[in-house]
Amino acid sequence: MMMRGGRLMGLSSQLLGMRCFSTEIFVSRLSFYTTEEELKDIFSPFGNVKEARLMRDRQTGRMKGFGFVKYSSQAEAEKAVKAMDGRIVRGRLIFVEMAKGPKSE
Repeated sequence: MMMRGGRLMGLSSQLLGMRCFSTEIFVSRLSFYTTEEELKDIFSPFGNVKEARLMRDRQTGRMKGFGFVKYSSQAEAEKAVKAMDGRIVRGRLIFVEMAKGPKSE
């Protein structure tokens, strides 16, 4: 990185204030009976789903009610977010948004 005219130049400066480019979406408020295969089927009309994972409680193995869907491209992920956010799936209103990266310490 280098300083130029009082502005930080480099990769991190390009990312500041920019939206994160991700091919993964976060899906919350899912029914506890939703399966990973069902999640993949629900989101496949919007593009090539590379992976669909549901989060489970480590001790009980029960569904936590949220998961992630990974697409081949960012455009497919954005299309899924626009189409599915606020929809009802298995009788539940779900929320869909672009997944955020891991927290940095």
